[in-house]
This record gives sequence, C-alpha cells and structure tokens, in this order.
Amino acid sequence: MKKKVVSVALAAAMTAGVLAGCGGGSSKETTKAPEADKTETKAEAEESTEAAAEGSDKPLKVVYLCNGSLGDKGFNDSAERGMQMLKDKLGAEVKTVEMGRDETSYEGNYLDVSEQDWDMIVSGTWSVKELAQDIASQFPEKHYLLFDSDVDRDVVVDGNMMGVNYYSNQAAYLAGVLGAKMLESGDAKIDPSKKVLGFVGSMDTANINDFLVGYLEGVKYVDPEIKVMTSYVGSFEEVSKCMEMTTQLYNQGAQVVYAPASQSILGAATAAQNADKYLIACDQDLYSELAESDKDLAANILSSSLKNVGESIFTAVEGWQKGEMSLDQDYTLGLDSGAVGLAKNENYKAIVPEDIQKFIDETEQKVIDGEITVGTAFDMSTDEVAALRDSMKP
Repeated sequence: MKKKVVSVALAAAMTAGVLAGCGGGSSKETTKAPEADKTETKAEAEESTEAAAEGSDKPLKVVYLCNGSLGDKGFNDSAERGMQMLKDKLGAEVKTVEMGRDETSYEGNYLDVSEQDWDMIVSGTWSVKELAQDIASQFPEKHYLLFDSDVDRDVVVDGNMMGVNYYSNQAAYLAGVLGAKMLESGDAKIDPSKKVLGFVGSMDTANINDFLVGYLEGVKYVDPEIKVMTSYVGSFEEVSKCMEMTTQLYNQGAQVVYAPASQSILGAATAAQNADKYLIACDQDLYSELAESDKDLAANILSSSLKNVGESIFTAVEGWQKGEMSLDQDYTLGLDSGAVGLAKNENYKAIVPEDIQKFIDETEQKVIDGEITVGTAFDMSTDEVAALRDSMKP
C-alpha cells in the first residue's frame, strides 16, 4: 500500500489554531485601567446588563478572543460556531478577534476589548487563564466567560467571570466502550485474536490524562482483559510525530486507537488511513470536518469524543442573560447537557453494528443517570494515573 503523507495545507490549518491546554498568559506587566473606568458598582453593572439584554433597541454585544486562528477544526472553530449561534438565535452583535500564536500580543487585546462596550468577553482555554483572570480583576464592571477552565475566586474577587468546564472523561469513557466493543464486531479491519487498543495523547498532563482515565475505564467496563498501549506526542502540534507514534501503535497490534492529540490529530488520521485501521478522534467530529475535503482520510475515523465548546458558550451566555447562570460561579457540563458526547455521524452508523450502537446508547444513559461514575485524572495523583495506565499495558 502506498502510504499517504500529511497534507502540508491541512497541517498548517491545524497548527495555526489554539493549542488546547498549551501555553499561558503573557508575563508582561499589565497596564492598570484608569480608576475612573472602575467606579460602577457590581449592582449597577448587573442592572446595566439586564437593560442591555432586555432593551429591544440594543442587542447583546459579545466578543470572542481567540488565542490562535480560525480554521483549526477544533476548539477555535467550535467556539466560533457558538458565537454565530448567539447571533442567529439571540440576535447578538458578535465579533471574533484572532490573536494568533504570539502570546505577547494577548494582553493588549484583552485590554482593548475591556475598555470597549462589550457586554460579554469570551476566551479560553486554561492556557490564558492567568491573563484572563488578571484582566477581569482590573475591570470589575466588565463581564467575562472563560471556557475549558475554572476560575480562581481568590484572584477574581468581584464575581465578574464565569468558568465553564467539561466532563471530558465521560465522552472518553464512551470512546473506550466503542473501541472495546469493536473488537467483537466481526469487522474485517479488526483482528479478533488481538485484544489490544491504543491511546495517543498530545502531552502527559492532567487535562489529557483525564481523557485517558475515562477511556481506560470504558474499556475495562466492556472487558477487563483488553490491553491498551499508551503514547504521548510530547507536543500539541507536531503532526508528523503524531503520525509516527500512531503508526507504531497500529504496527504493535492496536486494533483501534483513540487520539486526544490536539492540533496533531491529522497525523493520527493519516496513520489510520495508511494502516487501514480505525481511529477515534477527539474534541470535534473529525469525520464530518474532513468528509468532503478528503474522503479517503476521513474513511477510517470511526467516531470522535466531542467537546462541544460552541454549544457551551451559547448555553452560558444565554443562561447569564436570562439570570439562570451566574458570573460568580463555575459550571462543569457533561453528557446530560450535550456539552460532551460521542459523534454518531453517518460513518459511525455505517460501520458500528446496531447492537453495539444500542449498547453505547444504554451505557451513555447509565452515566447520565448516575449508575456509572467515571473517574477523573483531576482527582488522581500522577502516580495513580501511571499505575492505572501500566496495569493495562500488554
């Protein structure tokens, strides 16, 4: 079989976007806002927000600070869809500022929008948490939403920033169930004599290992005898290295690989195509993203565990506008809200046998109902995560 290399254009599009969980805020000293701009009390700010939301002549104004560029087929594009939902469904005036990868420019962008008349300033992920919180603490009369992160209330003391996080481990659990059940599916691309799956993550960090923990528990739920090989790219954006490491997993016997690999995900998809094996992608419905532009590359993408950032942004802003969600709280959204899930697209429905689809649907409902509690890396020490990972090695 002639192996396909990763398209330079596609790789560039992916690496141009935000590196989920990568980097941090600028270390440059933040310029203080003029005291005259900070005289409005919290009560007055809430009243003005309600007036803006209810006034028919003044639409809600929401700006999204994208720490990267659009076109990443991941967090950034999903967040942008959320902004468009705000425009289409709430009639909001929206704007997206693509800040690029130069983190030294981020602070200036935060200050600019904070000094303007936006009703809500949206940004994420945890990579900008420190900077976003610092700015929010300087502008207590402004309103902020930080997605894919919680908020340190010792820093943001004025209750003007909402944190929205996700139960990524729940979606990863379903990915583990899917991978494990496919070993008994009779599919021609699966060798039933090899009860081995793979996991390739971008970095050995808590946010990536949260996917790992959910995935391993989902596999064990189906069959504790299944082994899982684990690799880390060591980067959020090295497409070629991700392709190499995913290829190694397939060569070593992995029948299905799950890849929370951030912007290097196209490397995993290319490896799956070359090996003619199945891949479960992460964060966005990668099959649907690629189906028209590269049908062959998309063909072996069995499903994706989803983190529906756009839907969560819409839910949070609408909830705040209606007074149902508060800026002084953090919210973690899971399967029950639709903020995370498994992509059940046309490829999934065509490849996955109906009895396995039904089993996954039943398992999903058990998680929603609380019959199954999925573990999280955030409640585990590094040693405990390593022990779980090592216990399932071949």
